[in-house]
Amino acid sequence: MTAPEDRLIIKVPTDVPDMGTAPIPVEPYISPEFFEKEREKIFRKAWLNVGREEEIPEPGDYLVKRLEVLNSTIIIVRGKDQQVRAFHNICVHRGMQVTEAGCEKGHTQGFLCGYHAWVYDLEGKLTHVPGKEYFPYTDFDGLQLPPVTLDIWNGFIFINDQEKPKLSLQEYLGGLVGDLGEYPFGNFNHIARYRAEVAVNWKTFIDAFHEAYHVAEVHKNTVPDACNSPDNPNAVPTSARLYPPHHSVSVPVNTAYVPTPAAGLAWKFGASFAPGDVIGLKGMNPSGDENWWFDINVLFPNFFIDVGPGWYFTYNFWPVSVDETHWEMNIYQLEATTAAQKIAQEHTKVLLRDILYEDLSTMEQTHESMRSGKLKAMIVGEMEIAVRHQFHQVNQWVDGKGCME
Repeated sequence: MTAPEDRLIIKVPTDVPDMGTAPIPVEPYISPEFFEKEREKIFRKAWLNVGREEEIPEPGDYLVKRLEVLNSTIIIVRGKDQQVRAFHNICVHRGMQVTEAGCEKGHTQGFLCGYHAWVYDLEGKLTHVPGKEYFPYTDFDGLQLPPVTLDIWNGFIFINDQEKPKLSLQEYLGGLVGDLGEYPFGNFNHIARYRAEVAVNWKTFIDAFHEAYHVAEVHKNTVPDACNSPDNPNAVPTSARLYPPHHSVSVPVNTAYVPTPAAGLAWKFGASFAPGDVIGLKGMNPSGDENWWFDINVLFPNFFIDVGPGWYFTYNFWPVSVDETHWEMNIYQLEATTAAQKIAQEHTKVLLRDILYEDLSTMEQTHESMRSGKLKAMIVGEMEIAVRHQFHQVNQWVDGKGCME
Protein backbone atom coordinates (compact mmCIF):
# COMPACT_ATOMS: atom_id res chain seq x y z
CA MET A 1 0.00 0.00 0.00
CA THR A 2 1.42 3.39 -0.96
CA ALA A 3 0.96 6.55 1.09
CA PRO A 4 -1.17 9.36 -0.38
CA GLU A 5 0.84 12.02 -2.13
CA ASP A 6 -1.05 14.96 -0.57
CA ARG A 7 -0.07 14.20 3.02
CA LEU A 8 2.17 16.67 4.84
CA ILE A 9 5.71 15.46 5.41
CA ILE A 10 7.20 15.93 8.87
CA LYS A 11 10.71 17.35 8.70
CA VAL A 12 13.04 15.04 10.68
CA PRO A 13 16.67 16.21 10.46
CA THR A 14 17.98 13.46 12.76
CA ASP A 15 18.42 9.74 12.17
CA VAL A 16 15.25 7.70 12.58
CA PRO A 17 15.59 4.22 14.11
CA ASP A 18 13.68 1.30 12.67
CA MET A 19 10.52 1.48 14.78
CA GLY A 20 8.23 -0.45 12.46
CA THR A 21 4.87 0.64 11.12
CA ALA A 22 2.57 -2.01 12.60
CA PRO A 23 -0.07 -1.27 15.25
CA ILE A 24 1.25 -1.01 18.81
CA PRO A 25 0.22 -3.86 21.14
CA VAL A 26 -1.95 -2.94 24.12
CA GLU A 27 -0.64 -5.60 26.50
CA PRO A 28 2.38 -3.57 27.74
CA TYR A 29 -0.03 -0.83 28.84
CA ILE A 30 -2.06 -3.14 31.10
CA SER A 31 0.33 -5.92 32.13
CA PRO A 32 1.51 -5.93 35.79
CA GLU A 33 4.45 -8.14 34.75
CA PHE A 34 5.54 -5.64 32.10
CA PHE A 35 5.22 -2.82 34.63
CA GLU A 36 7.64 -4.57 36.99
CA LYS A 37 10.12 -4.88 34.12
CA GLU A 38 9.75 -1.14 33.47
CA ARG A 39 10.46 -0.44 37.12
CA GLU A 40 13.71 -2.42 37.07
CA LYS A 41 14.92 -1.81 33.53
CA ILE A 42 13.84 1.82 33.03
CA PHE A 43 13.18 3.75 36.21
CA ARG A 44 15.99 2.21 38.24
CA LYS A 45 18.48 3.09 35.49
CA ALA A 46 17.36 6.33 33.80
CA TRP A 47 18.08 9.86 34.98
CA LEU A 48 14.86 11.22 36.53
CA ASN A 49 13.93 14.85 37.07
CA VAL A 50 12.85 15.72 40.62
CA GLY A 51 12.71 19.52 40.61
CA ARG A 52 14.53 22.79 39.95
CA GLU A 53 17.26 24.54 41.90
CA GLU A 54 15.09 27.62 42.52
CA GLU A 55 12.86 25.50 44.73
CA ILE A 56 15.66 25.21 47.30
CA PRO A 57 17.59 28.50 47.04
CA GLU A 58 19.02 28.70 50.58
CA PRO A 59 21.15 26.30 52.65
CA GLY A 60 18.77 24.10 54.62
CA ASP A 61 15.98 24.27 52.02
CA TYR A 62 14.85 20.80 51.01
CA LEU A 63 12.32 18.86 48.92
CA VAL A 64 10.84 15.45 49.67
CA LYS A 65 9.84 13.27 46.72
CA ARG A 66 7.88 10.08 47.23
CA LEU A 67 8.64 7.90 44.20
CA GLU A 68 6.51 4.78 44.32
CA VAL A 69 8.09 3.46 41.13
CA LEU A 70 11.38 3.23 43.04
CA ASN A 71 9.74 2.19 46.32
CA SER A 72 11.63 5.14 47.79
CA THR A 73 11.23 8.56 49.33
CA ILE A 74 14.03 10.96 48.41
CA ILE A 75 15.27 14.11 50.15
CA ILE A 76 16.88 16.80 47.97
CA VAL A 77 18.64 19.39 50.14
CA ARG A 78 20.96 22.37 49.71
CA GLY A 79 23.92 22.13 52.09
CA LYS A 80 25.79 24.87 53.90
CA ASP A 81 28.35 24.72 51.11
CA GLN A 82 25.54 25.54 48.59
CA GLN A 83 25.86 22.08 47.04
CA VAL A 84 22.63 20.23 46.27
CA ARG A 85 22.56 16.59 47.42
CA ALA A 86 20.02 13.80 47.53
CA PHE A 87 19.48 11.09 50.13
CA HIS A 88 17.10 8.26 50.80
CA ASN A 89 14.72 9.31 53.56
CA ILE A 90 15.90 6.50 55.83
CA CYS A 91 17.52 6.61 59.26
CA VAL A 92 20.35 4.06 59.34
CA HIS A 93 19.35 2.96 62.85
CA ARG A 94 16.10 1.08 62.23
CA GLY A 95 14.71 2.56 59.03
CA MET A 96 12.41 5.36 60.21
CA GLN A 97 12.05 8.35 57.88
CA VAL A 98 13.73 11.57 58.99
CA THR A 99 11.12 14.01 57.66
CA GLU A 100 7.61 14.52 58.93
CA ALA A 101 4.90 12.40 57.33
CA GLY A 102 3.43 14.13 54.30
CA CYS A 103 6.16 16.78 54.18
CA GLU A 104 6.94 17.97 50.64
CA LYS A 105 9.37 20.80 51.30
CA GLY A 106 10.84 22.78 54.15
CA HIS A 107 13.80 24.43 55.77
CA THR A 108 15.94 22.85 58.45
CA GLN A 109 19.30 22.89 60.22
CA GLY A 110 19.42 19.10 60.04
CA PHE A 111 17.25 15.99 59.97
CA LEU A 112 15.86 14.37 63.11
CA CYS A 113 14.61 10.80 63.17
CA GLY A 114 11.25 10.89 64.94
CA TYR A 115 11.72 7.38 66.33
CA HIS A 116 14.90 7.52 68.43
CA ALA A 117 16.09 11.10 67.77
CA TRP A 118 19.19 10.31 65.74
CA VAL A 119 20.32 13.52 64.02
CA TYR A 120 21.85 14.12 60.58
CA ASP A 121 23.34 17.34 59.19
CA LEU A 122 22.58 18.93 55.80
CA GLU A 123 25.35 16.87 54.21
CA GLY A 124 23.65 13.70 55.45
CA LYS A 125 26.25 12.89 58.13
CA LEU A 126 25.10 11.31 61.38
CA THR A 127 25.93 13.88 64.10
CA HIS A 128 24.10 12.79 67.26
CA VAL A 129 23.01 9.46 68.78
CA PRO A 130 21.21 9.48 72.14
CA GLY A 131 22.63 6.78 74.43
CA LYS A 132 25.59 6.27 72.13
CA GLU A 133 27.43 4.45 74.91
CA TYR A 134 24.99 1.55 74.58
CA PHE A 135 26.24 0.76 71.08
CA PRO A 136 29.78 -0.39 71.97
CA TYR A 137 30.14 -2.58 68.88
CA THR A 138 28.98 0.05 66.36
CA ASP A 139 31.46 2.07 64.30
CA PHE A 140 29.68 5.40 63.84
CA ASP A 141 32.42 6.95 61.71
CA GLY A 142 31.11 7.63 58.23
CA LEU A 143 27.49 6.72 58.97
CA GLN A 144 25.09 8.89 57.02
CA LEU A 145 21.76 8.98 55.25
CA PRO A 146 22.00 6.66 52.23
CA PRO A 147 23.10 8.90 49.32
CA VAL A 148 21.38 9.14 45.94
CA THR A 149 23.25 9.98 42.73
CA LEU A 150 22.37 13.55 41.69
CA ASP A 151 23.31 15.96 38.93
CA ILE A 152 21.97 19.26 37.60
CA TRP A 153 21.47 20.51 34.05
CA ASN A 154 20.26 24.04 33.31
CA GLY A 155 18.77 24.32 36.80
CA PHE A 156 16.88 21.01 36.52
CA ILE A 157 17.72 18.52 39.28
CA PHE A 158 18.01 14.86 38.27
CA ILE A 159 18.63 11.73 40.30
CA ASN A 160 19.67 8.23 39.32
CA ASP A 161 18.97 5.09 41.34
CA GLN A 162 22.33 3.62 40.35
CA GLU A 163 25.42 4.40 42.40
CA LYS A 164 27.51 4.69 39.23
CA PRO A 165 25.31 5.25 36.14
CA LYS A 166 26.75 4.16 32.83
CA LEU A 167 26.24 7.64 31.36
CA SER A 168 26.57 11.03 33.04
CA LEU A 169 23.50 13.26 32.92
CA GLN A 170 25.01 15.36 30.13
CA GLU A 171 25.83 12.25 28.11
CA TYR A 172 22.37 10.85 28.75
CA LEU A 173 20.59 13.97 27.47
CA GLY A 174 22.69 13.87 24.30
CA GLY A 175 21.52 15.93 21.33
CA LEU A 176 18.59 17.37 23.22
CA VAL A 177 21.09 19.49 25.14
CA GLY A 178 22.00 21.21 21.89
CA ASP A 179 18.39 22.07 21.12
CA LEU A 180 17.49 23.33 24.61
CA GLY A 181 20.85 24.39 25.98
CA GLU A 182 20.49 28.13 25.26
CA TYR A 183 16.90 28.51 26.39
CA PRO A 184 17.01 31.06 29.27
CA PHE A 185 15.33 28.93 31.92
CA GLY A 186 16.88 31.00 34.69
CA ASN A 187 14.98 34.12 33.54
CA PHE A 188 11.60 32.57 34.26
CA ASN A 189 9.41 32.59 37.35
CA HIS A 190 7.28 29.71 38.55
CA ILE A 191 3.63 30.80 38.29
CA ALA A 192 1.54 27.66 38.80
CA ARG A 193 1.54 23.97 39.71
CA TYR A 194 -1.18 21.43 38.91
CA ARG A 195 -1.34 17.82 40.09
CA ALA A 196 -3.57 14.81 39.61
CA GLU A 197 -3.74 11.16 40.62
CA VAL A 198 -5.19 9.35 37.62
CA ALA A 199 -6.24 5.73 37.09
CA VAL A 200 -4.21 5.26 33.94
CA ASN A 201 -0.94 3.66 32.88
CA TRP A 202 1.95 6.12 32.67
CA LYS A 203 2.56 5.40 28.98
CA THR A 204 -1.05 6.11 28.02
CA PHE A 205 -0.83 9.34 29.99
CA ILE A 206 2.33 10.43 28.17
CA ASP A 207 0.95 9.48 24.76
CA ALA A 208 -1.80 12.08 25.14
CA PHE A 209 0.68 14.91 25.54
CA HIS A 210 3.18 14.60 22.70
CA GLU A 211 0.91 14.76 19.68
CA ALA A 212 -1.46 17.50 18.49
CA TYR A 213 -3.73 15.25 16.40
CA HIS A 214 -6.27 15.32 19.27
CA VAL A 215 -6.45 19.10 19.61
CA ALA A 216 -9.28 19.77 17.16
CA GLU A 217 -11.62 17.44 19.03
CA VAL A 218 -10.47 17.37 22.66
CA HIS A 219 -9.70 21.09 22.91
CA LYS A 220 -12.54 22.47 20.79
CA ASN A 221 -13.83 24.48 23.76
CA THR A 222 -10.51 26.10 24.72
CA VAL A 223 -8.09 26.49 21.79
CA PRO A 224 -10.10 25.53 18.70
CA ASP A 225 -8.13 25.94 15.49
CA ALA A 226 -5.04 27.06 17.40
CA CYS A 227 -2.83 24.56 15.58
CA ASN A 228 -5.31 23.20 13.03
CA SER A 229 -5.43 25.26 9.84
CA PRO A 230 -6.97 24.67 6.40
CA ASP A 231 -3.49 23.76 5.18
CA ASN A 232 -2.86 21.47 8.15
CA PRO A 233 -6.24 20.31 9.50
CA ASN A 234 -4.74 17.41 11.49
CA ALA A 235 -2.06 19.48 13.26
CA VAL A 236 0.78 17.46 11.75
CA PRO A 237 4.05 18.49 13.49
CA THR A 238 6.18 20.91 11.52
CA SER A 239 9.26 18.92 12.52
CA ALA A 240 10.54 16.25 14.88
CA ARG A 241 13.97 15.38 16.23
CA LEU A 242 14.85 11.96 17.62
CA TYR A 243 17.72 11.69 20.08
CA PRO A 244 17.19 8.19 21.43
CA PRO A 245 15.88 7.67 23.99
CA HIS A 246 14.54 11.26 23.89
CA HIS A 247 12.63 13.17 21.25
CA SER A 248 11.32 16.62 20.38
CA VAL A 249 8.29 17.62 18.32
CA SER A 250 7.38 21.10 17.06
CA VAL A 251 3.68 21.97 17.15
CA PRO A 252 2.27 24.08 14.29
CA VAL A 253 0.31 27.26 14.76
CA ASN A 254 -2.65 28.41 12.73
CA THR A 255 -1.56 31.88 11.59
CA ALA A 256 -5.21 32.79 11.00
CA TYR A 257 -6.18 31.86 14.56
CA VAL A 258 -8.43 34.46 16.19
CA PRO A 259 -7.97 34.46 19.97
CA THR A 260 -10.79 35.16 22.37
CA PRO A 261 -11.05 38.78 23.57
CA ALA A 262 -9.43 37.77 26.88
CA ALA A 263 -6.56 35.99 25.12
CA GLY A 264 -6.07 38.90 22.74
CA LEU A 265 -5.90 41.33 25.64
CA ALA A 266 -3.41 39.11 27.46
CA TRP A 267 -1.14 38.97 24.40
CA LYS A 268 -1.34 42.74 24.06
CA PHE A 269 0.38 43.23 27.40
CA GLY A 270 2.42 40.06 27.88
CA ALA A 271 3.09 36.52 26.72
CA SER A 272 0.24 34.03 27.09
CA PHE A 273 -0.13 30.41 26.04
CA ALA A 274 -2.70 31.43 23.44
CA PRO A 275 -0.96 31.82 20.05
CA GLY A 276 0.36 35.28 19.40
CA ASP A 277 3.51 37.15 18.47
CA VAL A 278 6.70 35.11 18.80
CA ILE A 279 9.26 36.46 21.25
CA GLY A 280 12.78 35.76 20.06
CA LEU A 281 14.44 33.40 22.53
CA LYS A 282 17.34 31.06 21.93
CA GLY A 283 16.78 27.35 22.40
CA MET A 284 13.35 27.11 20.79
CA ASN A 285 12.21 26.15 17.28
CA PRO A 286 15.55 24.40 16.59
CA SER A 287 14.52 23.38 13.06
CA GLY A 288 13.61 26.95 12.10
CA ASP A 289 10.04 26.03 11.15
CA GLU A 290 7.50 28.45 9.77
CA ASN A 291 4.08 28.53 11.43
CA TRP A 292 5.68 27.37 14.68
CA TRP A 293 3.89 27.51 18.05
CA PHE A 294 6.00 25.58 20.58
CA ASP A 295 8.31 22.57 21.09
CA ILE A 296 7.43 19.43 23.03
CA ASN A 297 10.68 18.03 24.43
CA VAL A 298 10.39 14.56 25.97
CA LEU A 299 13.24 13.48 28.23
CA PHE A 300 12.91 9.73 28.55
CA PRO A 301 11.27 8.18 30.37
CA ASN A 302 8.78 10.54 32.06
CA PHE A 303 9.72 14.23 31.88
CA PHE A 304 8.55 16.92 29.43
CA ILE A 305 9.94 20.43 28.89
CA ASP A 306 7.62 22.33 26.52
CA VAL A 307 9.14 25.65 25.47
CA GLY A 308 7.39 28.54 23.78
CA PRO A 309 7.64 32.30 23.23
CA GLY A 310 7.75 33.75 26.73
CA TRP A 311 6.75 30.65 28.68
CA TYR A 312 7.66 27.07 29.33
CA PHE A 313 6.06 24.29 31.31
CA THR A 314 7.06 20.84 32.50
CA TYR A 315 5.26 17.55 33.06
CA ASN A 316 6.35 14.71 35.34
CA PHE A 317 4.54 11.39 34.91
CA TRP A 318 5.29 9.20 37.95
CA PRO A 319 4.05 5.60 37.76
CA VAL A 320 2.40 4.40 40.96
CA SER A 321 1.25 1.06 39.57
CA VAL A 322 0.34 -0.37 36.20
CA ASP A 323 -3.08 1.25 36.67
CA GLU A 324 -2.22 4.56 38.32
CA THR A 325 -0.03 7.59 37.63
CA HIS A 326 0.84 10.66 39.67
CA TRP A 327 1.10 13.64 37.33
CA GLU A 328 2.48 17.11 37.98
CA MET A 329 2.66 20.21 35.80
CA ASN A 330 4.75 23.30 36.55
CA ILE A 331 4.31 26.52 34.57
CA TYR A 332 6.95 29.23 34.17
CA GLN A 333 6.91 32.65 32.53
CA LEU A 334 9.36 35.46 31.99
CA GLU A 335 9.44 37.71 35.03
CA ALA A 336 6.50 40.12 35.02
CA THR A 337 7.51 43.76 35.57
CA THR A 338 4.07 45.36 35.23
CA ALA A 339 0.56 44.69 36.47
CA ALA A 340 -0.54 44.07 32.87
CA GLN A 341 2.06 41.34 32.47
CA LYS A 342 0.79 39.76 35.70
CA ILE A 343 -2.68 39.64 34.14
CA ALA A 344 -1.22 37.88 31.10
CA GLN A 345 0.34 35.32 33.44
CA GLU A 346 -3.00 34.73 35.13
CA HIS A 347 -4.54 34.14 31.71
CA THR A 348 -1.89 31.51 30.96
CA LYS A 349 -2.57 29.75 34.27
CA VAL A 350 -6.32 29.61 33.71
CA LEU A 351 -6.15 28.70 30.03
CA LEU A 352 -3.73 25.83 30.64
CA ARG A 353 -5.85 24.64 33.56
CA ASP A 354 -8.92 24.41 31.32
CA ILE A 355 -6.95 22.70 28.54
CA LEU A 356 -5.68 20.13 31.04
CA TYR A 357 -9.16 19.36 32.29
CA GLU A 358 -9.99 18.41 28.71
CA ASP A 359 -6.88 16.23 28.38
CA LEU A 360 -7.51 14.45 31.67
CA SER A 361 -11.09 13.70 30.62
CA THR A 362 -9.78 11.07 28.18
CA MET A 363 -7.32 9.24 30.43
CA GLU A 364 -9.35 6.88 32.58
CA GLN A 365 -11.79 6.01 29.81
CA THR A 366 -8.92 4.98 27.58
CA HIS A 367 -7.27 2.84 30.25
CA GLU A 368 -10.57 1.20 31.16
CA SER A 369 -11.12 0.27 27.53
CA MET A 370 -7.61 -1.14 27.24
CA ARG A 371 -8.14 -3.29 30.34
CA SER A 372 -11.25 -4.84 28.80
CA GLY A 373 -9.00 -6.99 26.63
CA LYS A 374 -11.12 -6.28 23.55
CA LEU A 375 -8.52 -4.01 21.93
CA LYS A 376 -5.34 -5.91 21.13
CA ALA A 377 -3.41 -3.19 19.32
CA MET A 378 -3.49 0.57 18.65
CA ILE A 379 -3.16 2.14 15.23
CA VAL A 380 -0.50 4.87 15.15
CA GLY A 381 -0.21 7.39 12.32
CA GLU A 382 2.83 9.22 10.97
CA MET A 383 1.85 12.44 12.76
CA GLU A 384 2.04 10.43 16.00
CA ILE A 385 5.75 9.79 15.54
CA ALA A 386 6.42 10.66 19.19
CA VAL A 387 3.98 7.97 20.37
CA ARG A 388 5.75 5.33 18.32
CA HIS A 389 9.21 6.50 19.38
CA GLN A 390 8.30 6.43 23.08
CA PHE A 391 6.89 2.91 22.80
CA HIS A 392 9.94 1.77 20.84
CA GLN A 393 12.27 3.10 23.53
CA VAL A 394 10.29 1.48 26.34
CA ASN A 395 10.55 -1.87 24.58
CA GLN A 396 14.28 -1.40 23.92
CA TRP A 397 14.95 -0.73 27.59
CA VAL A 398 12.75 -3.56 28.86
CA ASP A 399 14.60 -5.89 26.48
CA GLY A 400 17.93 -4.80 27.99
CA LYS A 401 18.93 -2.66 25.00
CA GLY A 402 18.67 0.77 26.63
CA CYS A 403 21.58 3.20 26.60
CA MET A 404 22.10 2.79 30.37
CA GLU A 405 22.78 -0.96 30.21
